[in-house]
Amino acid sequence: MTPPQELEDEVELTRVSGRFAAEPIVAALRANGIEARVRGEAAAELYGLTLDGMGETTILVRKAQAEAARELLDAAARGELRLSDKPPDAATGE
Repeated sequence: MTPPQELEDEVELTRVSGRFAAEPIVAALRANGIEARVRGEAAAELYGLTLDGMGETTILVRKAQAEAARELLDAAARGELRLSDKPPDAATGE
């Protein structure tokens, strides 16, 4: 089975150690109206490890949403991320 190809309008947002670490990030992005998906090494899923890049999982987002996704990750790193009752408007980000 061939893995899905990266879409032309996708960019790499970040890399993490396996799908277990990627899922909360992807969930937060999606909860904030940002399309995201993971692309990862089978080794991480099979063995649960990352060694010298082997087993890394990449989080991909649409180019048009990349800046908003980076701002969301930065806010999370600063401890400023908070949950909202409603998702932001995709056009305005508010």
